[in-house]
Amino acid sequence: MHLGLAGKARELKRKSLIGQAIAVVLGVQILFVGPFIAFSLPTATAQNLRAYAHNRALEVLPWLPSRWQARLTERFPDLLQPARDVRFSLYVPEAPLSVFVGYTLGSLLGLLSGLLFFIFGLIGPLFRVYPFASGGGLDYYTEPGFGYLIGCVVACWCVGRLTLKRRTSFRQALAILAGLAAIHLIGLAYLLGTCLTNCLIESATPLPDWQPWLSEEVRNLTWYPLPYDLIFSVILVGLGFPFRWLVNTLTAPDIAVKPKAQPRLEEI
Repeated sequence: MHLGLAGKARELKRKSLIGQAIAVVLGVQILFVGPFIAFSLPTATAQNLRAYAHNRALEVLPWLPSRWQARLTERFPDLLQPARDVRFSLYVPEAPLSVFVGYTLGSLLGLLSGLLFFIFGLIGPLFRVYPFASGGGLDYYTEPGFGYLIGCVVACWCVGRLTLKRRTSFRQALAILAGLAAIHLIGLAYLLGTCLTNCLIESATPLPDWQPWLSEEVRNLTWYPLPYDLIFSVILVGLGFPFRWLVNTLTAPDIAVKPKAQPRLEEI
């Protein structure tokens, strides 16, 4: 009888392989959707964001009562200035989605999802499927953003690891910062390594000739999207708690079942 109870206890802790496979497939699909939902946002520079906020305020001002308009223009004289030019750039939320996948699936399943998406992006063009933002393929390593894709895989594991057993606000904030740091630091390191390889090995071009290209890529891939990466990562982690519970229920449905109290020894 005692062995039967021990077997039931082990059964309660057993995870569903089918549920885990479904969770990994869903994680791959989430990462796959990222490049296809790119949208235009104001380029994240202080001056450009101020100009964008100024234009939005000018749009709202005519809808307010005239008395409020007078007070606002008196307190904020800039509202009397005409609309300003605003630069927009395409934003691809692949980094926040990687944080979301790592948070909801955990370290192991999140890592598997990231790896499968990465491999699928390399071999997808062979089947006329192009998951990455610039297509994909075995020669995608020549793209400037290749290192950021590697960082996304690492971020899936890192975020899941840091929030494995603790979901406090501090842990969540730490996981977001660590995940984004992994993405952008690995991406920057890959960019720098690409420059050094091209300059010192392939073309023997002097390093200063590559500095404008490197500066432009750093701005476009890290400096401009990083504030939006942080904002959307916080939002997705905030929305991810019920999805995390759903994944836990899917992958280990028996854990939610409370085991019955064990009978006393004399009852056995």
